[in-house]
Amino acid sequence: MNAKDLTKEYPRSPYAEIEGFPWLSRLIDKVRAKHAGTIGAYIPYPCGSDKRFVAYFGLDTAALETLIASGASDAEVAAWCKAHAAKGPEEAGEYRKAQLAPIAAERRPVLEESIKELKAERPELDFTGADNFSKMICIEEGYPIPPAV
Repeated sequence: MNAKDLTKEYPRSPYAEIEGFPWLSRLIDKVRAKHAGTIGAYIPYPCGSDKRFVAYFGLDTAALETLIASGASDAEVAAWCKAHAAKGPEEAGEYRKAQLAPIAAERRPVLEESIKELKAERPELDFTGADNFSKMICIEEGYPIPPAV
């Protein structure tokens, strides 16, 4: 298994896609790191965003983790997702819209607290426009935020 060391580098962008599946690349990086013992301070799979991904596409959380932990390549994981998902990558547009949309009002205090903590650690970062966790992550990790769809 080719796991990133998330104590030294970031997982892939929340907006990076594999075979049309947004978020999947980041999820894969985190699962591989979890099983390699290199997850660092990241919330291990399944974090809230991982849960939203598997729920939206109708995937089995444990089966997906088992497959990734087995050493499957990105292409093999994407093929499995296509074969087992209730929705395919051609239906990812609504997921992508939700990923770019502002966070729901009831979750806003959690986001604001996370941003406050990050600002304390990294005062040089400008979190203007971070109206959801994916955007906050991109700002923290230096990834571009795609335009709204």
